[in-house]
Amino acid sequence: MRLSRCIGEVVNEETVLVNEYDLRLTQVDRDRPGCFYSHSPAGCLGWGVGAALGVKLAQPGETVIAAVGDGAYIFSVPTAAHMVSATCNLPILVVIFNNGCWGAVRKTTAALFPKGWAAKTGEFPLSDLTPAPAYDKIVEAHGGYGERVERPEQVRPALQRALKAVKDEGRQAVLNVICRRD
Repeated sequence: MRLSRCIGEVVNEETVLVNEYDLRLTQVDRDRPGCFYSHSPAGCLGWGVGAALGVKLAQPGETVIAAVGDGAYIFSVPTAAHMVSATCNLPILVVIFNNGCWGAVRKTTAALFPKGWAAKTGEFPLSDLTPAPAYDKIVEAHGGYGERVERPEQVRPALQRALKAVKDEGRQAVLNVICRRD
């Protein structure tokens, strides 16, 4: 919730948000048509970063932020996405809500099998994403700005630095925000 609130505090009415995670709209004021995109029931994991690049291509004067989970970021094929961003001059900000797991898999397994082995033991095979690579370094390999954020009080200043890189320097940026697991 705090990360969503901080995003809401640093964006303006012209910012376009692409949400492939739990970005809370109660914390981010969006009322202009075309300023918010979210997954459809027919969507698939990993569409958010590519969609954000498409929005930036269609609206080059807008600031575009993609809010994704770490699993969605992996599925977005980040090396290809960052290469396209650099090649086509499409600076976007990707904010990774990094909880170190496939949260949807864990939640669904626990909900479907509340008395099952995984729910009882707290072990959810094939849903853990640790050890994870330094996602913030992947964008740096493409000339972008990357930062790992580990404490709540670091979030807003990190967002401001990343948006400066995107808006003023014309570089893509990734914030790898470490979040707690639900």
